Amino acid sequence: MNENLSNWIENLTNKAAIANTFGGRSPSLERLRLTQIVIGQMGDFHISLNFPELPEHSPERWTANGNDSVQLRLSFFDLTKLSISGDAHEGNLDVAAYFGPGAFFTISSTQFNVKLRYGYVKADLYPFNSAVFEEPRDWYRR
Repeated sequence: MNENLSNWIENLTNKAAIANTFGGRSPSLERLRLTQIVIGQMGDFHISLNFPELPEHSPERWTANGNDSVQLRLSFFDLTKLSISGDAHEGNLDVAAYFGPGAFFTISSTQFNVKLRYGYVKADLYPFNSAVFEEPRDWYRR
């Protein structure tokens, strides 16, 4: 894979904070669980993706606090294209996510696909213990 595409943190407006969290490395976005999509009224799009386990180089404090996974919340703004296709059935989907050239972002699985073009994107991280994690309530841009 192209190094520029695999280093997805470089696409974020808050890249320093996220990169520091993972020791300067971008964890793979290829085995994630899609848990929530929110389409905002102001041309914004928010998505929650759970890692199956803590990514390599995660902060030690996450493990010390009993966490074994992390949720990545991506907020996209100034959308100029949005395409959603497939079957969104009950339950969470296993997906792969990719940042591409030209400010494109894609989520794909065998059943469900999203492609969008954005102006800018911000990320937030929420570590959790998967044994006791409850899906978060709907969330929106702060």
